[in-house]
Amino acid sequence: MIGGLAWVIATVGVGAHFVGMTSTLVAWIAAFTPVAVLVSAVAVVLLLIGGHRWVAVAATVVLLVGIGTQAPLYRAGAPVESSGPSVRVMQANIRLGGADPVALVDSVDAHGVDLLTVIELTDSAAAKLADAGLEDALPNTCGHPRPGGGGAGIYSRHPLRECARLDGFVLNNLRAVAEIPGAAPTAVYALHPLPPYPEPAWKWVYELKRLRPIFAAEPYPMIVGADFNSTYDHRQYRDLLSNSTPNGGASLIDAAEYLGAGVVPTYPADRMLPPVLAIDRILARGWVPMSFTRFDLPGSDHLGVVGALQLPEMNSN
Repeated sequence: MIGGLAWVIATVGVGAHFVGMTSTLVAWIAAFTPVAVLVSAVAVVLLLIGGHRWVAVAATVVLLVGIGTQAPLYRAGAPVESSGPSVRVMQANIRLGGADPVALVDSVDAHGVDLLTVIELTDSAAAKLADAGLEDALPNTCGHPRPGGGGAGIYSRHPLRECARLDGFVLNNLRAVAEIPGAAPTAVYALHPLPPYPEPAWKWVYELKRLRPIFAAEPYPMIVGADFNSTYDHRQYRDLLSNSTPNGGASLIDAAEYLGAGVVPTYPADRMLPPVLAIDRILARGWVPMSFTRFDLPGSDHLGVVGALQLPEMNSN
């Protein structure tokens, strides 16, 4: 009985990985596909113990399909040998401006960060980050704070220009161009698309789709720090990666996927249980990810992520 129930749950969870339906329920189920894969393994064991061999075979099929959905996250891309310029990028959702500013600045210093994207930036949080010394390390700013969770900011060690909000999004989504020594001008994005809940799922889908032509039209190499409110198991997110490349251009890369880092959950980070959803991401185009990891962000309901990116020698100035 329990084994059969586990099989049904696993089948639904793994199946949601493939479904691109605009549905809050489907979005929630797909977010937990990695858990469903584990449940399918439990189902196989329970069904074999209970003597339900044919159902166990069906559960094994679900398990194998589920493993296939996660395999790309654990298979690293080809290593790139390069002496080109490098940058360290940090993404932080600071929970309505409430994260500890001193802890964030300490993390910036500890990781030697060159570019920081901040989500849910408020005027008060921006002032507290300045008081904590963020501008000493990252003096160049593209900031659009807003009350609640709608603000965002880009902080850079290197000069920024063309700071602007992207049109057509409910929350502040930003783009600026960074002048990184030894590299061509690089577009830096700080993104926070709407979640599929409590907002209607169609708004979430609309904003992810809207990013595709923006990315495809971007003339510069790209670095993206984002709380996408999406995981790799959302078909809409995978479609964003695969449909955001200009004709003949380089592909848009998810750092965690490229490095084979697996599922790197960052939310929720303020519970007794560990985070389960990998929604904070670093993407790149033209730059190659070299590392990707999480860090604690006291006062936030997210863990932050930080990664090193390197520009292939042939693309550097």
